[in-house]
Amino acid sequence: MVHGFNTPRDRALEFYAKALDALVSDQNSLFGDPARRTVCVGYRWPSERIGSVLGSSLSALPFLPLVILAASALAILLASSIIVALLRLLAVWQADLLWRLELAIIMVGFLLIFTIAILALLRAIVYFRDVYRATNYGVPDLVEVIRQIDREAVRRLEQAGEKGVTAHRRRIALSFIGHSMGALVVTNAIRILSDVFGKDVIRTFLSGRLRPEMAVREREEEDDEVPGRIGHVFSLMRFVLISPDIPAEALLAVRANFLASSLRRFREAYLFSNEGDEVLRAISTSVNYFTFPTMKRIYGYRLGNTEILASAFGATPPGPNLLDILRAGTRTLAQLSGAVTRQEPTIVARAFTFFDCTDYIDGTPPKGMLTEALDVKRNDPDASIPLWEQLKLLVLYVMGRVDVHGGYFDGAVAQRLIYRLACLGFNQSLVAFGGQDAMVSACADHQIRVMLSDRLPMRSHELPESMDLSDNIA
Repeated sequence: MVHGFNTPRDRALEFYAKALDALVSDQNSLFGDPARRTVCVGYRWPSERIGSVLGSSLSALPFLPLVILAASALAILLASSIIVALLRLLAVWQADLLWRLELAIIMVGFLLIFTIAILALLRAIVYFRDVYRATNYGVPDLVEVIRQIDREAVRRLEQAGEKGVTAHRRRIALSFIGHSMGALVVTNAIRILSDVFGKDVIRTFLSGRLRPEMAVREREEEDDEVPGRIGHVFSLMRFVLISPDIPAEALLAVRANFLASSLRRFREAYLFSNEGDEVLRAISTSVNYFTFPTMKRIYGYRLGNTEILASAFGATPPGPNLLDILRAGTRTLAQLSGAVTRQEPTIVARAFTFFDCTDYIDGTPPKGMLTEALDVKRNDPDASIPLWEQLKLLVLYVMGRVDVHGGYFDGAVAQRLIYRLACLGFNQSLVAFGGQDAMVSACADHQIRVMLSDRLPMRSHELPESMDLSDNIA
């Protein structure tokens, strides 16, 4: 489990402590099978708290802007003191010229100071610093952690007398939960761990067109070489993203982008999102304005704002028009792709099972966990949260009244979904809920919209006969 942006050490510990409480409360379902050994790991990368670097703003300022700052302050001081003194000694026509000169010097000086102050403010927000830390510290460190665990597992197996452990031994299922910027850490780490020269990883031609053999995912036998095998002992299983701070266009790209490359390795993928996540919709899109290569704002929205265009809660069938019923920001995926009838862009989107938690309610009495749960789509599936309500949500988030970005971890039902899917997978999660109808019904009762992927291992409403629900219903 990997945390997101603006999460220093103390908050990371609180985040994982809350996860531990949820796991313990649901342990009969998650860990009730004595044959299943589950280890839960909370990974902390060196994220910073917003405003924590304000004290070092001046000492960390590079030499050139420091000189500009000092020169601007000095120019303003001299212009407002020396010129005022000269005005008293000169005639009126000269005084008018000096006033204009003084005004110009002061305006330019304040403009330069304001520019440097904006740079210091962007630094204090720590978003760009966290992106750098996540990419250059968090990702390689996570790769090394997994590599060292793999190495130690091999050493212990060899000590136990098992030779050739890489050939026939059953592998350890490795699953990930990534929240916010933590999703970026996970996807890039998996990309590094993958063998980029493996024939199962090469998904596209140089033109970007998808290779025909990759259009339908193969189902390999357990003893065959599978794309999800990582290192000597691991096999990637489940990929759970919660409000990922990743461009929404990653759902459309037919090239081997970092998300597509990671998805290829996992057996199951889940996306929990919220239309009213103003941290992504307002803040992330604003700060990424400087760096994200787009010519129009409609392409700048994040994956965590993906919504299902349906009036009813519960299950929504994906159907052939998947891109028409998923929206990120103000445009559907079909509109963003510019090719409504083209099927290739749906390859990445179809890999996900979507949980739209915009109107998610929980607790006693029930309340909106991520928004005010206005259910604006009850009469019109294409409706969206009005602009004034989005601004209100942003204010409520800043005030600490509504957690639009992390409210998934405050509700019992959402936590069950996240941790059961990550720890057990889809089939065993159905067992824990009492069947697919029961799971979908729980989502509908708590105002969550669901779109099940057609790549899930089982799509029927009936559970296998070998699954006994009597002792596993949560």
